Amino acid sequence: MLPHKNIAVVLEDSVSDFAVIRERLVSHEIEQVLHAASPEDVGRTLDNGTAPGLVVVSVGSATGEGIDLIRVLKRRWPELQIIATGPAPIPELILGAVRAGAVEFLVRPVQPVELDQALDRVLRAVDPRAGRGESIAVYSAKGGLGTTTVAVNLAFAVARLDSRKRIALVDSVVHGGDVRVFLDVKPNHTIKDVAEDVVTQNGKSLDTLLHAYPGGVWVCTDPNLPDEGELLDRMSTAAVMRHLTDMFAYTVVDCEHNMTDRTLAILDHADKIAVLTHLTVPAVRSLQRTLDLFSRLKYPDEKVVLVVNRHGAKGDITLADFQKVIQREILATLPNDYHATVTAAAHGLPVHQAAPKSKFAKALDHLAAQLVGARGEANGRKSGRILRWKSSTRNGKKR
Repeated sequence: MLPHKNIAVVLEDSVSDFAVIRERLVSHEIEQVLHAASPEDVGRTLDNGTAPGLVVVSVGSATGEGIDLIRVLKRRWPELQIIATGPAPIPELILGAVRAGAVEFLVRPVQPVELDQALDRVLRAVDPRAGRGESIAVYSAKGGLGTTTVAVNLAFAVARLDSRKRIALVDSVVHGGDVRVFLDVKPNHTIKDVAEDVVTQNGKSLDTLLHAYPGGVWVCTDPNLPDEGELLDRMSTAAVMRHLTDMFAYTVVDCEHNMTDRTLAILDHADKIAVLTHLTVPAVRSLQRTLDLFSRLKYPDEKVVLVVNRHGAKGDITLADFQKVIQREILATLPNDYHATVTAAAHGLPVHQAAPKSKFAKALDHLAAQLVGARGEANGRKSGRILRWKSSTRNGKKR
């Protein structure tokens, strides 16, 4: 964790750059963001006893006061993390900032995606656990239980908890996955391309490999060709999951029904496994076998949660009888809202956009809050404290 992780000082003359930086810092749970207009402002802040964990410094030349400030800060706090921003990717400027003590260099105007990636790298460098997001696997051993419907709409429900968080939706059904159909996505890249990039370490941005869908969700679809799915083994699938959870706050996965090596890699990595079932005898028997397998795999009870889908539809057993047989708590029941789910799928939209007032949409919001916990809701209300000083410089020169 960053020392004094809740405080960051930003030395940026541009109001728009500061607004972007502040928003992304707050989204990474840095609660107090101080805006300094000059190196003197930074010095006065630190002299008053405020010890930040991160400083973003605007530099204009390889020998300018921004570079000098980085040197001063690193001498005073060797563990301080510093991100430098410059007008262009000038090699001499980047080298000067890095030699002075900066760990990242970004070009102005600062792009949110590039800043997010830099912050993730900074956090992982000081604490490997800090930059890691969470993953939720939606699984059923039996087909026809609505796994894709729940996975797709759960991703958007999680995104609704905090619009500043980045959410990934992954279709791991490599032979005929339906996520692209449910969202009417025609991807340029698929999970096969993500796996190849991770394994070969080409370093492409996930934002170019995933499809950005309105609503704050990045979609990773199944391969375009059936034989491409066979290229994903357990090792490459695990690498993909690690990469996604490094870069996204939450990753929701629509899992295959068969217990393949790919599926095991996803389930092993998942923070939560939402197991779907119906109130029918075949579904309950399938669920019992799944829970027995998870027990043999030594998955902790808190990792595996039960979700009854299409509750209210004609079933073989009651909810009370179901709990007597399974002897486990049910996390949530999702209503049998046929009209909302079919309408959404027919229009290639998540249910929150096609039928926002539907019972199914409301139930998904509730399920998302339970899976994510209070953390997501608290982050959605959180706003960083900002201290501003009157600007006394422009482009490194006194005004």
